[in-house]
Amino acid sequence: MSKIHVLRIGHRPKRDKRITTHVCLTARAFGADGLTLSPPDSRITETIEKVTEKFGGSFEFEDTRQPKQFIDNWEGKVVHLTMFGMPFVETFPLIKKIKEPILVVVGAEKVPAWTFEKADYNLSVGNQPHSEVAALAVFLQNMNENWEGGTKDGKVAVVPSLYYRHLAKTPTESQALTLHAKAKTQKKIVEHCKAVAKLSRKVAIKMGANSDIAYIGGLLHDIGKAKTKGIEHAHVGGSIAREESIHPGIVHIIESHVGAGITKSEAKRLGFPEGVYMPKTKEAKIVAACDNLFNGTKRQTISKRNEWLQTKKLTDAASRIKRLHKYISKEIGKDLDQF
Repeated sequence: MSKIHVLRIGHRPKRDKRITTHVCLTARAFGADGLTLSPPDSRITETIEKVTEKFGGSFEFEDTRQPKQFIDNWEGKVVHLTMFGMPFVETFPLIKKIKEPILVVVGAEKVPAWTFEKADYNLSVGNQPHSEVAALAVFLQNMNENWEGGTKDGKVAVVPSLYYRHLAKTPTESQALTLHAKAKTQKKIVEHCKAVAKLSRKVAIKMGANSDIAYIGGLLHDIGKAKTKGIEHAHVGGSIAREESIHPGIVHIIESHVGAGITKSEAKRLGFPEGVYMPKTKEAKIVAACDNLFNGTKRQTISKRNEWLQTKKLTDAASRIKRLHKYISKEIGKDLDQF
């Protein structure tokens, strides 16, 4: 998908605070890379920065007093959402094929004529009066069909529930260790988790990932071994974390840390519950890679780990681990063995 940035123009600070805030939240939630607000409004800036910090993601928020110049300087295509544009069903297929960055212009009550003139596409999301929030949501949802995947690196995350409001949080180090005590995890396993967590946090900081998620994920990655020592400790640990309302990003780390992850076919063959056992987030990849470098609390090289896997005839797993190690090493600019 092309990079998408939203430009909100014509904002009236005294009248539009609520609706403009919703435009910004919609842009973030539906997968836009960022938003520029014109004119500036410090109250909205503060709100969006707080939401991004709390729920995670890398949403870029800025402002400008020169929206016309901002459009002139945009290197890519400009799409203006308006009730008076070309029909969505006819024009959107052309926009979907754009490879260049896209600037989506969302106006307030009335936009200047130059907005229509400077846009490459004046796009009508329906020809009946409705909210600019709805228009932006429809556009972004069609541009990014995976928008609902969301982020997993915020301080809190919404957990789907049929019956009640459920927010999962990132536990503190003390709370994570208390959870180990509650599960009666062996001391040597806890010490291993501490070693993996310490390295994971260093790597996460270097990679610009969420170091808190990586650290707590490292602390809890083997909590399933309190119940079983087999490979199934991954999904067992995930279940323990879910029952404690642990952040989904940390649950994902626990469930996907074994080796360099377990493929869908392997999980099915092993009798695992349906789930995602391959590391998808940066934090999950970091913890999995760091876990491979420890035998207990003692560091080992990736080649040593691969030698062990080869003796068990786990060739595919060894190949995945090697690829993951190379990926992390490239991201930090140094062989992870030496980090």
